[in-house]
Amino acid sequence: MTDDLTSKAQQAHDYLLKLADLTVRFAAVDRAPRYPDGDRETDVEHSFHLAISAMELAADYYPELDVGLVAQFSLVHDLPESYTGDVWTFGISDEDRAKKEEAEKEATEKLIKELPPHISQLLERYEKQIEPEARLVRFVDKMLPAIINIVAGEASTFKEDYGIYTLEGIQSGYAERMAKLQSMFPEFDLILLISGLIEETSHQSVFGSKE
Repeated sequence: MTDDLTSKAQQAHDYLLKLADLTVRFAAVDRAPRYPDGDRETDVEHSFHLAISAMELAADYYPELDVGLVAQFSLVHDLPESYTGDVWTFGISDEDRAKKEEAEKEATEKLIKELPPHISQLLERYEKQIEPEARLVRFVDKMLPAIINIVAGEASTFKEDYGIYTLEGIQSGYAERMAKLQSMFPEFDLILLISGLIEETSHQSVFGSKE
């Protein structure tokens, strides 16, 4: 066995241990959405859900996009939360949102220096939000909590954590949220329409009414 091959094997060994440690920490991060049994979704579960969802949307409706890159961005998109944890954003104040963004920026910079080269590069590219695949992933990411609430039904975060028990309570700010998404992602009209349908279904599922 050559010295070069031995060096590569040692490097790969070290990378794999780093990624294992990251995965363990990442899997321990609980998110706001709850599953039907009341348990919270973890960041690892969320990232898998995002990957298969964004891949399917890209393959079916945006064939010009690189589906493999969509999957890769999905898997790394929340890695900074391995340091910061997940901060709930429903009804968050501007001040707290600014703190969240600053903490995630610092965590991202730290991870980019720590991670193996390919994963580090992917995270850096995702955070720049220049490539259409990265932007699609970020948009789809914003739909998933509502989808989990549909699956969860009575175990929804709105009731259990936010104390919202009426349709009016959850619909507050709906038009503003949709307008903001349209402004952020003007190139994805279809995803905006899907997002609206998901919200309507979520409202019906959790509160039992379309009205």
